[in-house]
Amino acid sequence: MTNIHPTAIIDPSAKIDPSTVVGPYTIIGQDVVIGKNNKIGPYCVIENTTMGDGNELIASAFIGVKPQDLSYKDEHTRVVLGNGNKIRECVTIHRSTKVDVPTTVGNNCLLMANSHVAHDCHLGNNIIMANSTAVAGHVTIEDRAVISGLIGIHQFSRIGTMAMLSGGSMVHQDIPPYCMSQGARARLVGINLVGLRRNGLSKETILAIKRAYKTLFRSGLLLKEAIAQIEAEKPCPEVQHLLDFCKNSARGIVAAKRSMRENDD
Repeated sequence: MTNIHPTAIIDPSAKIDPSTVVGPYTIIGQDVVIGKNNKIGPYCVIENTTMGDGNELIASAFIGVKPQDLSYKDEHTRVVLGNGNKIRECVTIHRSTKVDVPTTVGNNCLLMANSHVAHDCHLGNNIIMANSTAVAGHVTIEDRAVISGLIGIHQFSRIGTMAMLSGGSMVHQDIPPYCMSQGARARLVGINLVGLRRNGLSKETILAIKRAYKTLFRSGLLLKEAIAQIEAEKPCPEVQHLLDFCKNSARGIVAAKRSMRENDD
């Protein structure tokens, strides 16, 4: 294969489309399938991975390596990476601990330098994850979420679609769709208005989301009561998704700040 640098080490069992470029000193191990037009830079390590088309790995990315989980006993698990993702320097994506459920990353995501996706995570499409953010095991991140730098996300937490997380936070519970969070311990501070506009939501839908946010997190009602009140009004699909996300939260929803001056601790 002329697109594979002579210093790269490729396991004979790996299946790599001839259009994919593999840079110097990269190691591609067993149980790897790589699709068309991928650009894999130098010093990468890829194991136990199915990769789609048009992805770019800049350098020193580790994809599909063993999970950092003491219960893992070398089971035949994997990572499934979609299409059009940009994986920057020193990103790590670990394979799952469960044979039948791989770690997954969707399409057109940007994972910036030194970010980490742990075992059994599920990332959707068009997600941006900034530098040195660490996502612990079993985390789900829905489409179009924006995760700023230096964030730690607790295992089993969920991040909703179009959520925006400000940098430097510890996220210990779920962040609902369309919401913004900030603070050393992440708290909700409103809806992601800029993100909703950029993603093409109508003024009417944004207003409905804003009203639902106020009822859910500012009205003083119990969450269950607030959800019932909004559902009685036959909400739009986006608001219904917000309600369903809250209803299905196992770890709970992060609290909303009562005011911007409220202490983060």
